Amino acid sequence: MEMKQLFSNSNYKILEVSLNNDESMPLHKATSDAFIIVKKGAGKIIFEDREVELIQGTTQLIPANEQHKLMIKDDFNACIILASQAEIKFV
Repeated sequence: MEMKQLFSNSNYKILEVSLNNDESMPLHKATSDAFIIVKKGAGKIIFEDREVELIQGTTQLIPANEQHKLMIKDDFNACIILASQAEIKFV
């Protein structure tokens, strides 16, 4: 897994996350709402009570402080938009 910051200002920041086929992003949460925009690949977000499929071109809102993990099915690249002071905290 690779995560890097692409942009930041006083209101929001944009992170880019890349994962390879069969990789995962462990259980975590963001301290603000997060919007994920899938640029490449496929995977799913696993929440406590549901799963959401992600494919190229889809977007998904992840509410602040909702724990989830990301499982990758095909080499994956996405942008994540968060509040400027938000943090991603691994559980």
